[in-house]
Amino acid sequence: MKLCFNAGPQPMEEYFSFAKENGFPWIELSCNNPNNFLDKWNPARISGIKKLRDQAGVKYGLHSASFVNAAEIEPTVRKAVQQHLIDYVELAHQLEAEYVVLHFGYHFSLFMDHVFDCLIKTYTPVVELAEKYKLPIGIENMNKIHEEAEIAYLGVTVEELARVLNAIPSKYFGLTLDIAHASLLPGGPESFIDAFPNRIISTHVSDNDLILDRHVPVGNGKIDFKRVFGNLMKVNFKGTLNIELPRSNEDRALSKRRLEPILAELGILKEALTP
Repeated sequence: MKLCFNAGPQPMEEYFSFAKENGFPWIELSCNNPNNFLDKWNPARISGIKKLRDQAGVKYGLHSASFVNAAEIEPTVRKAVQQHLIDYVELAHQLEAEYVVLHFGYHFSLFMDHVFDCLIKTYTPVVELAEKYKLPIGIENMNKIHEEAEIAYLGVTVEELARVLNAIPSKYFGLTLDIAHASLLPGGPESFIDAFPNRIISTHVSDNDLILDRHVPVGNGKIDFKRVFGNLMKVNFKGTLNIELPRSNEDRALSKRRLEPILAELGILKEALTP
């Protein structure tokens, strides 16, 4: 397991010095903000990011914008979404990222069979490209929205994820386990670990009160990270523990300091601090 943090919402170039100064061996480059959307990239910027990576001595993954609905069913929009996802795989490849995090989008609880059919159809060429590049795709399990809301994220439950992951059985197509999101559901993160023991690409780490997901620093909520990491060890998970907090580098550093004793107790601290 490797300690990591999300680089955003500022231009991601600004986070490499923080990573080096605070002993983070990994970064997750966040495109979940206008500073880092797909239209902000060109060959010069890609080359600059790789130079910063080498200077800081880190590795990185890429996190796509989660606002786009990958489960789009309107035909003309669905084609655009498919190209959008393909473009993220291409960008990750050009950046020499170790993995890319994508999403399933959302739905209105209508035409659900068609929603899943379209999602599988949309992702099939995306996964084929990832296989060509040998680039792992991790699908993030999203947080549960209030049950009375008309709109809902897709990819919240084990069953939703399995319906698509089983339809596209590739070793390059798996799960980015958001521990905080999973902790809001019956069975918690362990239900995802049990369902996908060999397909967990990476994780997202933040804390909450087990009621609402507010992405607070580790230790400011109620999640039992020692238990979760211990269960990840049982399935031989070797990916990133990405501290995913909204803005503050201070909160990221605080979470790292609070995670280190847990990782030390489990015997994986040295590994977590090695690129």
